[in-house]
Amino acid sequence: MPEIAALQPQLVQQFSQIVANQRLSQAYIFNGPSGTGKAQLAEWLAMRLFCTNVQAGQPCGECPECQRVRGGNHPDVVWLTSDAKSIKVDDIRALKAEMSKSGVEGTQRVFIVTDADKLTAGAANSLLKFYEEPVPGMTIILTTTAKNQLLPTILSRAQVINFPAPARAQVQVELEAAGVEPRLAAVAAHLTVDVTAGVAMAEDERFAARLKAVLTLVGKLTQGDAEAFVLVQTTLVPLAKTLPEQQQLLAMLALAYADALNAHYQVPLPGAFGDDATIAALAGRASRQLSDGLAHILATQIRLGQNVTFQSALEALVLQLL
Repeated sequence: MPEIAALQPQLVQQFSQIVANQRLSQAYIFNGPSGTGKAQLAEWLAMRLFCTNVQAGQPCGECPECQRVRGGNHPDVVWLTSDAKSIKVDDIRALKAEMSKSGVEGTQRVFIVTDADKLTAGAANSLLKFYEEPVPGMTIILTTTAKNQLLPTILSRAQVINFPAPARAQVQVELEAAGVEPRLAAVAAHLTVDVTAGVAMAEDERFAARLKAVLTLVGKLTQGDAEAFVLVQTTLVPLAKTLPEQQQLLAMLALAYADALNAHYQVPLPGAFGDDATIAALAGRASRQLSDGLAHILATQIRLGQNVTFQSALEALVLQLL
């Protein structure tokens, strides 16, 4: 992953000026896709506030204060990060206990909640007290990929900073520079803008297997071959055991139809599959079939999150696409 100054230079410059002019707000929401540097900028901001050797408005990254922030060991920089599906009231209770304490080494304190869209309604309401009774010198940053899932009362009490995603071509270049095969890098760059996640994705041998299986399925669908239905149980389901893997497989299928639709209309956009012959054949189908097919895939992605089994959802989708 590039340094935050290279990934989001305008936001770094903006916050450098904000801190220099002592105009830091007490609450921010960093909103944007995964991999756009939200947590990195939060860390940079904490280093900037505590650095003892600021140079040209930038934290040095080398002093003991910067090193403690970067290592997650600074007593006045508190992170709340959860691998669970949701952030519950108990998690926020512990955070608020920290908020009630005075700064260990000064008046400035920074609290960072990552993936804040995972806050339950109870947890979000519990956090509201901070917004209603802010403590001087305290800054809270929520990072999210879906700001609309946050309570309106939280959104209205914080400054929302939107993080633009890097161009997919740039992500692909960085993936290839990291050693990812160009064919896999092109698809991975369309599935995530997070270079670290993209590399991990491509290094999983099952990623390439899923890609091959999706293209095989597309070939059968283009030919109207009923064997496409059989592929669901024999090939596709065994390659996607977990929900993230199932979502990834459906996303690949959606990319295939999107690429074909663009090729059908001769839209000059770089696709995920390049000049793949299977996609070119799919592009030869009627535009209505392609647009309806893409709509069916997107609807299936939604159904997958509604306690529908992957196999039944995919079988129903294949019948629609046939």
